[in-house]
Amino acid sequence: MVKKKILVVTERRADYSKFKPILKKIAKSKKLDYFLIVTGSHLLKEYGKTIDEIKNDGFKITSTFSMYRKDRHDTGAEMMHAFSRAIENLTTQIEKLKPDVILSGFDIGANFASAIIGAHMNILVSHVEGGEVTGTIDDSIRHATTKFAHLHFTSNSQATKRLIKLGENPKHIFTVGTPSLDSILEVKNIPKIILEKKYGIDFKKPFIVMLQHTVTSEINKIDLHVFETINAIKELDIQAIIIHGNADAGSKKILKIIENSKIKQFSTIPFNEFINILKHSSALIGNSSSGIIEAPFLHIPSINIGTRQEGRLHSASVIDVSYNKNQIKKAINKTINDKKFLNKIKKLKSLYGDGHSSDKIVDILEKINLEDIPIQKKINY
Repeated sequence: MVKKKILVVTERRADYSKFKPILKKIAKSKKLDYFLIVTGSHLLKEYGKTIDEIKNDGFKITSTFSMYRKDRHDTGAEMMHAFSRAIENLTTQIEKLKPDVILSGFDIGANFASAIIGAHMNILVSHVEGGEVTGTIDDSIRHATTKFAHLHFTSNSQATKRLIKLGENPKHIFTVGTPSLDSILEVKNIPKIILEKKYGIDFKKPFIVMLQHTVTSEINKIDLHVFETINAIKELDIQAIIIHGNADAGSKKILKIIENSKIKQFSTIPFNEFINILKHSSALIGNSSSGIIEAPFLHIPSINIGTRQEGRLHSASVIDVSYNKNQIKKAINKTINDKKFLNKIKKLKSLYGDGHSSDKIVDILEKINLEDIPIQKKINY
């Protein structure tokens, strides 16, 4: 039997953690095989050179290429230069590899590039997590990817309805949940003493995890925004660790502020350790999708700051605040001291699936007849 070849490109730890369970299932499949292209911040030392994590996980890497220049500027224009390199390099690779399906994902530049290329080269494009709503340029990238994709794997029914309103064919939309939850279910428990020693945290006392990305549409104010979060943490004198954000425009400005904060910080944390730390934390604070998806799945409170996740389906465990130090302090205190709130969180169900979406995605890719899905797209209304 000739296996269907599925092409995946990963740009950063955020998309890799979601692709990882899918890749593991594809690797075991008798009907599917994969090509894996690694680029973006995975190759950058200042972001933890996370390509090493991919190698340690045992995945075969088909090829790599650099998206970012060493002397890159901290601007939206630089994001476009990186995107153009993704288009150029991926076109060459896809033309050579000739995959049957491009598995594009989420709201990330290199994945958007792969969807555009696939559509132009008459290769079926499947998109994971379309139909979500968030702030920043991510929202536009995600919806644009949807319009280049032929097959859709959404994380919730609200997203599915939104894709139908965007004119996508309901027959080609599958509500499967988000694969990031699959990764959580596979994480093994790490003894507290090991994590305490490695990260300098006393788990007997409250502590928070901060993960605050740049907001590309608010680039002129992001330094003020991050200062509000850091000052709130300092004034409460609470234990905290900061994980560096992504490499989008404005990230260097944030990085400099974080480095000067004197709060414990890490360029990256392996996913299994991140989840184990999060399980014991008082809250995840910032504007990462992890606060909307992963933290609620673990029954951990999250403090969502600002506009980056605005419009996304929220659990009751998520506390929304603006870029305001006093609001952030009040929210942190709530996650530590409000027993009624904490008891309520323990009973909540995930809004983003049950942790088995990769099984569903791979099963669909195995069974689906690619010839039944028209490459020529039409608006379905």
